[in-house]
Amino acid sequence: MNKTITAGVIGCGNISRFHFSGLEKAGAKIKWVCDLNEAAARPWADRFGARCTTDYFEIMADPAVTVVDITALSSVHKPVCMKAIAAGKAVICEKTLAEDPDDALAIVRAAERKGTILYTSYMKRFIPAVAQAKALMPELGQILSTHIRAYQCWGDLRGRGPTAGFFHTPRGGRSQLVRNYGGGILVCGGSHILDLVCFFLGRPHRLYATMENPPGRDYDLQAAALMETANGVVHFEALAHPLTKIGFLRDGWDERIEINGVNGRLEIFSAMWDDPEHKASLLVHTDKTGKAFEYRYAPESPFARAIVFFCDNIRRGVQGTQPRTTGYDVDELIAHIKRSAASGRAVDVKWRA
Repeated sequence: MNKTITAGVIGCGNISRFHFSGLEKAGAKIKWVCDLNEAAARPWADRFGARCTTDYFEIMADPAVTVVDITALSSVHKPVCMKAIAAGKAVICEKTLAEDPDDALAIVRAAERKGTILYTSYMKRFIPAVAQAKALMPELGQILSTHIRAYQCWGDLRGRGPTAGFFHTPRGGRSQLVRNYGGGILVCGGSHILDLVCFFLGRPHRLYATMENPPGRDYDLQAAALMETANGVVHFEALAHPLTKIGFLRDGWDERIEINGVNGRLEIFSAMWDDPEHKASLLVHTDKTGKAFEYRYAPESPFARAIVFFCDNIRRGVQGTQPRTTGYDVDELIAHIKRSAASGRAVDVKWRA
């Protein structure tokens, strides 16, 4: 358990700060920091006394590196993951694992063949309220129905739509939103929620979906699906909206989960993802007698909790309770939701891993 984790971090955009703090909390040595924009990487390299590079091949060639933490854009996840796996490094990769399930599956199969530890960092599993809800699931008995959603305040993007900026889709081109993240609200907000569907209820085997794709835009603003699982029906929705004062903390962030069983209900009210040091989530458990129990926690970064979990398992040389297929599962569901919405028909989910 005292084995040193030596990390190389690839990608120094906004989300990387959570990974750096997580690796620091896990006691990892950060030896390499990589970004095509050296100015973005240099401050992190200076902070940790790490080497700075614009070429991730240098990290892969260093035998001292035991884990590669990838926070770069999803469009480059496949080649970076494959190179890390071939080099014998454990991999922590930001969501989404890839931009389509074929690429995600290729990454998973390469990791399986090599025996590589592979994690997709769907950190909402590690929100304390979510972890407590998972522990309480047996108390519910048979699961009857689940409502799970991500409502995120993206501003007023309907109507004519923006003519410049992050959400503008140029004629014949792609918006910065899609270039950076690979999609709209389904990918950006819904992917985490789809992971929690699998986490709590198992893989859906059939779904019917609809999506709102405004004219002239290359991204969606709403995705909804009715999913069948071995643990009841799931009502899923991801929505980009303009309302600034709705939600648990009245800050425009309205993300919640309601799981109903024959012996009670679990309700999770989630706080905004990028302010975990100041905002905390809430769990309410109503038992079969009607008594409600609230679980409140001090603000704590689920990113750090996730990376500590990953690093502890990497030290021990085990995959642990989060499977390699986590990222593939979500990418496969996203593809099936798009397929159902495009066809207007329910589809069976064809799992390949």
